[in-house]
Amino acid sequence: MPNRQVLYARVSRVENFMNMLLTKYKVSGHIFISNLPVTIRTEWEDMVLIDVGKGNDMNAYNSFSVNVYLYAKPQGDLQQKNVIMIDAMEETFGRAVAECNDKHYHPVINWRDSDYDTTRNFHFNMINLTITVTE
Repeated sequence: MPNRQVLYARVSRVENFMNMLLTKYKVSGHIFISNLPVTIRTEWEDMVLIDVGKGNDMNAYNSFSVNVYLYAKPQGDLQQKNVIMIDAMEETFGRAVAECNDKHYHPVINWRDSDYDTTRNFHFNMINLTITVTE
């Protein structure tokens, strides 16, 4: 029988965990894993990208680095950052992480950053977290 730690410490399972967590808390109705779609629908006001990075086997547990990008469409003729929308998404995301009580996945926020995606014409805030996988 496989070690339960190895069973849960797979990139695809960490991606699925993050997708389910953000969907449960309704961070956005448009959540993508690894890549954003080539075509962004004009009616989309927000979207989320989950990017799970390298996992490390620490013997007693595994640890994954995850970047979550919270995207919001710019506002008005000046294409200003929609700070209100991104802040609401970030607040909901923070609550999802703080209230997470999964027995296998333990997320902790490390740092935050922001930027502008010129290809998609969306502003975003990026949140980096570590997910520790146990059992």
